[in-house]
Amino acid sequence: MIGKIIKSQKELYYVNTEENLLMAKARGNFRVKDKKPLVGDNVEVEVLEDDKAYITKLLPRRNEIKRPNIANVDQLLVFITIDHPPLNLYNLDKYLAMCEYLNIEVVIILTKIDLVSQEKIEEIAEIYENLSYKLIKIDNYKDFPKDEILEVLKGKTSAVSGASGVGKSTFLSNVLDREIEIGEISQKSRRGKNTTRHTEIFKISKDTFIFDTPGFDSFEFDFLEDENDLKNTFVELRDRDCKFKDCNHINEPSCRVKEDLEAGKIAQSRYKNYLQLFEELKQRRLNKW
Repeated sequence: MIGKIIKSQKELYYVNTEENLLMAKARGNFRVKDKKPLVGDNVEVEVLEDDKAYITKLLPRRNEIKRPNIANVDQLLVFITIDHPPLNLYNLDKYLAMCEYLNIEVVIILTKIDLVSQEKIEEIAEIYENLSYKLIKIDNYKDFPKDEILEVLKGKTSAVSGASGVGKSTFLSNVLDREIEIGEISQKSRRGKNTTRHTEIFKISKDTFIFDTPGFDSFEFDFLEDENDLKNTFVELRDRDCKFKDCNHINEPSCRVKEDLEAGKIAQSRYKNYLQLFEELKQRRLNKW
């Protein structure tokens, strides 16, 4: 029997099959092979006569995200706000670079648009829409664009990500028509208290799922070992016709990226975050030796 793991609690896995929802344990051979089933995994399940169920095989994964540890993500919904909490473009660009590396589609969800000026909204939207990223502006409490969101989610397994307090839980409540626990906003930091304690997948329709993942502000950029590969994860920096084929677009002569940067065709914020990430990766590599 084939199913998808939609939730895990310690050694117990909730597996959704076409027939029913099973609570299963993993066979001991997974521990021997140092393999652990993840939420999002497609698995083979064996049901015994005493109604006990066991996961016997992990089907091939398309991808895996380490924090939170989930598998088989088609699309990542990255939630941001301009204020309450303040926008962190560095973290957003890290998310986008990770998705480019893992070949995961991205939709940027800009929430709390009622709290900021239209000018600020358009300034941020222009940067990322010019890079062909889909960006949806929403107010979770007024005129929520549910039909548009359901069309974006249709036929995919999507994950929800972004800092605490950006409206992920309210968004899920609106999409699923059920109450998802919402954290209080800390008056000191203006950030939400993370209320999600485990990763879970909600089934929207037969072939449409959405992860509810613990909110987090940042993650380790540990899927790249070499800083020279970073440019391939920034849409506007890869496959450029520079003088040198291995140009990193930093100090090299006749660099097309630097020319576009000076001409205002590349966002200064994106390039600044690229330089910061490049240096972090370089230092991490050097510190290994």
